[in-house]
Amino acid sequence: MKFNEIYDRLQSFKPPDGWPGHIFLLPKDVMEDIYKFIISHKLHSCIELGTGYGATTCVMASAMEEIGGGKVVTIDKYLHESVNVKVLMQQTGVKEELIEVVVDELGYNWYMADLIKKQTNDGYCAPLYDFCLLDGAHEWEPDALAFTLVAMLLKPGAWIVLDDVNFNLRMVANWKEYFPNHSDRELDAFQVNMVYTLIVEQHPEFYDFQVTHQGRIGWARKNDVVPRIAGARSRGKNINSSVDRYPRLSRALTIYHEQGLRKMINEVISYYRKRI
Repeated sequence: MKFNEIYDRLQSFKPPDGWPGHIFLLPKDVMEDIYKFIISHKLHSCIELGTGYGATTCVMASAMEEIGGGKVVTIDKYLHESVNVKVLMQQTGVKEELIEVVVDELGYNWYMADLIKKQTNDGYCAPLYDFCLLDGAHEWEPDALAFTLVAMLLKPGAWIVLDDVNFNLRMVANWKEYFPNHSDRELDAFQVNMVYTLIVEQHPEFYDFQVTHQGRIGWARKNDVVPRIAGARSRGKNINSSVDRYPRLSRALTIYHEQGLRKMINEVISYYRKRI
């Protein structure tokens, strides 16, 4: 489904009388850019941390439909009454197989903990996703952990987008009602920015950092070091097998690659070949 079509269908949605919300939690230009990004990079497996009402979920699913299919796994604590992602799927005609709706009362971090456990074998978590949109709690503690967890679930070369890098909790109109027990420090800090600058930008497996849309959206890409050495062979075995068996190799190679230290890369590969 083309972007203008899915957006028009969402815009034409008429919520129940008296419903105080607004289905669009991202501006139109941000949603359109994410839609185009999924298509241009052919991203077939996406995870959304924070569903909201599901408008962005439907947009991402529509983008994947344009490239032949895929799935958005969207996770939230709540399935909002009256207006939610399932209601918007019916409104827009987005196919059910394109969206997996997860409602976990403990939130996306607990869901990802279970998923990492499921995907882990011999000390290595097999990644699942090409793209992540983190647009959930907007607070330091849950979202710093969220990035740390989802980084393990993102494939080499995958992308992550963080919404509201330039937002703090005091910007919410009725912040006193929503955050009555928060300190001034929590209310005034740009907590998503803290996650982006202190965790994402300093993570050794991520690069290509960009902040767009007037400082609102933070982008980063996971290093694709494993595919880059996929052609290497050691005693008849693909070097990827050593990466799978020794996850620290991927981390080391990421650091060395970004620094351009080819000699060190060869030394690390040679060391691990001896252990195969």
